[in-house]
Amino acid sequence: MASLHSRFAALEIVQNHPEIDLLFTDVGLPGGMNGRQLANAARNLNSKLKVLFTTGYARNAIVHEGRLDPGVQLITKPFTYAGLSEKVRDLLDARAAPSRILVVEDEDMIQMLLCSQLEDMGFEVEIAGSAAAAKNKLALLRGQVSGAIVDLGLPDASGDSLVRELRVLYPELPIVISSGYDQATLRGKFSSERSIEFLSKPFSAEQLEAAIRDLGIKP
Repeated sequence: MASLHSRFAALEIVQNHPEIDLLFTDVGLPGGMNGRQLANAARNLNSKLKVLFTTGYARNAIVHEGRLDPGVQLITKPFTYAGLSEKVRDLLDARAAPSRILVVEDEDMIQMLLCSQLEDMGFEVEIAGSAAAAKNKLALLRGQVSGAIVDLGLPDASGDSLVRELRVLYPELPIVISSGYDQATLRGKFSSERSIEFLSKPFSAEQLEAAIRDLGIKP
């Protein structure tokens, strides 16, 4: 595990290598950003990233009300190689929380159907009944969702405009477009978009699972 002295270099590596599972960082870093701030920025890029802090001081920078945040561990200095190895192993072996999918759909029955199907696949589900609710929910979650399913017919905005806004805010977010249009029409409509799949209503659980799988989203 390489030691990274530049926070910018660390974030660039995290962004370019989504397969990285663990960030190991000192709490005290040069250049105005502490280890907690670096970890927050890195987890915004990779919500599944686990974090191991080390410090000989400034414990309050990462401990809140006597406990560490989920997916975060601390090893205090001085530590042994055996102690470090055990901490890393514990973090990597810990069961990750299920991936979270945001469903943006205003019809109650379809909301319930999607929620049931996605939970059966092993996902956590967040529901938003409008474009505004979707943006608010993503802001509260700090963008930490694995993908979104967006209906084109929303009560307060078109799904097209919401997808464009999401792309600006979260460029790498995988999106499934749900609509009554046929797939050929949808693909033409969003031909310039990447990380996007389509579901023509009505769709089956198998078609939903295939769209999610094609985007590389895993529970």
